[in-house]
Amino acid sequence: MYCSDHAVATCQDCRRDYKFTELGTEILGRRYYFCPSCRLDFVRDLRLHIIACPDIAAVLHECVERSRELKKKSEMLVLSSTVLAAETRARAQRVLDTKRGIRHVPSGG
Repeated sequence: MYCSDHAVATCQDCRRDYKFTELGTEILGRRYYFCPSCRLDFVRDLRLHIIACPDIAAVLHECVERSRELKKKSEMLVLSSTVLAAETRARAQRVLDTKRGIRHVPSGG
């Protein structure tokens, strides 16, 4: 998907570059990648391309950054939730204390 606009393999025998869309044949439910002319196997070349392709690296970098941002937001939401839960428990306790007739004296003053 990310490499559809550029060459991903070169056949040394035919001296021709190929895009992903020009490669691949399904045989008995399995996908094979080879030169359409001479049948040279391109699996190794394609694996190397996937590792070294700057387009794929850029997409992965964006995904990692987006994941980091989402993790930070998630951590902030957990912290906010914890604070709200503690405040809710404190308010509930004050209500119970008030109903029982116990006067709550604020600390620190």
